[in-house]
Amino acid sequence: MRISVGILIFFSLATQIQAQMGGGGGMGGFGGPAVMGRGAGSGTGQRGGSDMGIGFFAGVQGTYDNGLTGLRLDSNGGLISGSGVGVDGNAGVYGSKRLKRGSFGINYSGHYRQYSNQTVANGIDQNLSIYTSRQLTKRSTLAFNANGGTTNRPFGMPLFGTSIDPSNSGFFAPNTEVFDNRVYFGSGGLEYVLQKSARLSYGVSGTGFATRRTGNILFGVTGASAGANVAYRISRRQTITVGYQFFTFNFTRNFGDSYGHGTHVGYSMQLGKRVQFGFQGGAIRLESLGLRSSQIDPVIAALIGVSTVQEVFYNTSYLPTGMASLTFRANRLHSFSANAGMMVSPGNGVINTSRAQNIGGSYSYSGIRNLGINVSSFYSKLASLVGDNQSFNSLQTSVGVSTRISDQLFLSLNTGNRRFLDSGTNAFKRSSLFVSGGLTWSPNTIPISIR
Repeated sequence: MRISVGILIFFSLATQIQAQMGGGGGMGGFGGPAVMGRGAGSGTGQRGGSDMGIGFFAGVQGTYDNGLTGLRLDSNGGLISGSGVGVDGNAGVYGSKRLKRGSFGINYSGHYRQYSNQTVANGIDQNLSIYTSRQLTKRSTLAFNANGGTTNRPFGMPLFGTSIDPSNSGFFAPNTEVFDNRVYFGSGGLEYVLQKSARLSYGVSGTGFATRRTGNILFGVTGASAGANVAYRISRRQTITVGYQFFTFNFTRNFGDSYGHGTHVGYSMQLGKRVQFGFQGGAIRLESLGLRSSQIDPVIAALIGVSTVQEVFYNTSYLPTGMASLTFRANRLHSFSANAGMMVSPGNGVINTSRAQNIGGSYSYSGIRNLGINVSSFYSKLASLVGDNQSFNSLQTSVGVSTRISDQLFLSLNTGNRRFLDSGTNAFKRSSLFVSGGLTWSPNTIPISIR
């Protein structure tokens, strides 16, 4: 995963790296174990699950990328892909704060990237995540979260919308992009939780989201989701959840839409202070309207010279869904997280409503002489549920090392690769390697407080 120097450093120095797939969402609820699907965004601005005040950073790095691919074709009709050497300047604000009757968290990261010999992926990337909650009464809480950004290097930044805020994973994140084309995305949501008793709580939530892609052939999506759930705490360390969710996708530059109804059952457990485990399983009834290719009669094809046509179709399907996450903090130096999930996705601009499957893990170390190390690997598969049968499989790995030079200056080196694998449905293959290194300045290890 390609992460900015500043973000990589502070993730490396943290005692825990949160899960890439909603791992922070709902971990803790009202002070108990995780309630998966609750509290999305509640980890915004935190490092290792701790409030750190509000601070800022700025840095510069040199970078090398190969496999830079935009929506361009050569004389033979093939995609043009090239390498680039450039400079990436970045700055940001992050942190969280406990308020008298709630909490607030923010993550902002801005980049300006310029390659010396490429026009693809040059320009400004920005990402902003905000979370705030307020206790309305002794037994009720209202929370708001928003996430938005733009990037023209999405291929090298899978889950760009959540790379800064891992707890904010959702439908909106452009996490399976094919090209280095500019993407604009954003979402906003509200959640209300009523603590009926010490063990029983109810929650309702709603989210709206949108993604837009440049290029006349890549489609975007506008959608919304709403849900309700009931959580019951079996013990101080165990919670079960039952919930319902409705969602809808409406596509631009692409005929059709999808909507679904789903139910799920979840279980979460906290083993001491070091291990958190959560599981959620369920099913979705999905209804879709779209276009697909259809063979026509050979006699008619011989007369008109066309062998296939596009036809409108309506489809109903039933799909299993699931999510599991495990976080283990061995001690203040070592932490490990693993995730797996299967869900419905609005696609990647090439295929629309799809089944998304992913699995991965990460390890972080921060200890001897202010040394920080991050290692992560994630596999994902996106398979179309509407129209022609297509799938995209990708594997990404990354390694980052950071060290403190002085009280306010850090050095970071990182490298990684993301590769599209043979999917069996198309011949598209692409590999992107990056190597970067640079300096980041921040006033303090624990950033400046806004008190």
